[in-house]
Amino acid sequence: MSTTARITSDLDPFSAEFRADPYSHYAALRALGPVVWLERHGIWAVSHHDTVIAVLNDWQTFSNAGGGGLANYFKEKPWRPPSIILEVDPPEHERTRTVLSRALSPRTLRAIRGRFEEDAATFVAGAVRKGRIDAVPDLVQPYPLKVFPDSVGIEAEGRENLLVYGAMVFGSFGPRTPWYEELMTRAPAVSAWILDHCRRAALAPGGVGAMIYAAADAGELSEDEAAMLVRSFLSAGVDTTIDSIGLTLRALAEHPEQWALLRDDPSLARAAFEEATRYDSSSQSLFRTTTREVEFAGATIGRHEKVMVFLGSAGRDPARWEEPDRFDIRRRTTGQIGFGVGIHGCVGQMFARLEAEVFFQALAAAVDRIELDGPSALRLNPGLRGLSSLPLVLHRAS
Repeated sequence: MSTTARITSDLDPFSAEFRADPYSHYAALRALGPVVWLERHGIWAVSHHDTVIAVLNDWQTFSNAGGGGLANYFKEKPWRPPSIILEVDPPEHERTRTVLSRALSPRTLRAIRGRFEEDAATFVAGAVRKGRIDAVPDLVQPYPLKVFPDSVGIEAEGRENLLVYGAMVFGSFGPRTPWYEELMTRAPAVSAWILDHCRRAALAPGGVGAMIYAAADAGELSEDEAAMLVRSFLSAGVDTTIDSIGLTLRALAEHPEQWALLRDDPSLARAAFEEATRYDSSSQSLFRTTTREVEFAGATIGRHEKVMVFLGSAGRDPARWEEPDRFDIRRRTTGQIGFGVGIHGCVGQMFARLEAEVFFQALAAAVDRIELDGPSALRLNPGLRGLSSLPLVLHRAS
C-alpha cells in the first residue's frame, strides 16, 4: 500500500444506502477528485468518464488477472478457477477472445435474430394478455433465460441454475456477507450442473457452445479450455442482460413521454437500450488490479492494489454528457461505456444488444401505454444492479 498523501472517503460502495441511490454518491466522489482512496475497503476509486476510460484502456498497468471484484487474486486464491477470458490478460486473453468473438460474429447474430423475434413476440403477447404483471419474473427474466441458453445449446431442463450461478459469480465481487455465505451453500450442486452442461456432449449442434468446441478441434484451445470458455460465457450472459432489460423497462415506464416515442417509432429500440445503459447500467462498476506502482491522475497507486472503476458514474459525468440525469432515447450516446471499454470490454455486448432491441421492438408493437403499478425492488447482488420486482400494467395497443 502506498503512503503518498491521498484524497480519502469513508464511502461504502457496497452498502444498501449506496446501492439504492448510487448517483448522488457518484457526484460526491467526482467532486472529491479524479482518484479517491475508499478507506472502508482499502481500495482506490475512479469515477470520471476520462479516468475510467484511461484505466480500462491500460491493461498493462491495470490488470484483469487480479480478479473482477474486491478479492485480490494476486494475494488470495479465488473460490473457483479464474475465467480464461475475463480474468486474464494478453497473450492468453487474445487467444480465447478471438475464439469467442468468432462464435458471436455478425453472421451468427443475423442467423438467430428471427428466433429471437419469435420468442420475444410470444413472451410479450403472454404478458399483454395478463395486463397486470410483475415484469421481472413474468417477462424480463423468462425471455433471456430462453433465447440465451438456446443459442449456446443448453437443454431446457434446469436452466434456473444459470441464475444461481450468475448470482454466485457476481456476488463474489463484493465483501463476504451472510447473504452470500448462504448462497454459496448451493455452490457444489449448482457448479456441478454448470460444469456438466459445459461438456461437449451436453451441447446441441450448431450453437455457440459447439462453435467453441470447433476451435478445440482446430487446435486453438484444449478440450478443458473449451469447457471453461463455455462456462465463462454462461456466467456472464444471463444476469447482465436480464438486469439491463429490466432497468431499461423501468426507465421507460418512469418516463412515459419516452415510451411514447418508442411506441410510435420502434426503430428507436436500440437507441433506448443504449441510453438506458448510460443512464442506469446493470454493470455499475468493475475492478482492476495494478501490476506496478503507478502515478495516475495525481495519485501514487502501489503495486497489486485494487482500483474500483465506476462505469455508472462515467455515464452521469457532466463533463461528458449534457444534462446527464435526463433520460432521453434520442440522445447521441456515442461514448457510453456501460459494457466496458478496451480489450476487456464485454465480448457478448452485441448479443445483449440484439436481445434487447428485439425485445423492445416487440413490446412497442404490442403495448400502447406502460403504467407503474407499485414500487420496484432492487436485486441483492453487489456485482450487478438489477431489479427483483417491477409491477406494471400493460395497456394493449389498439
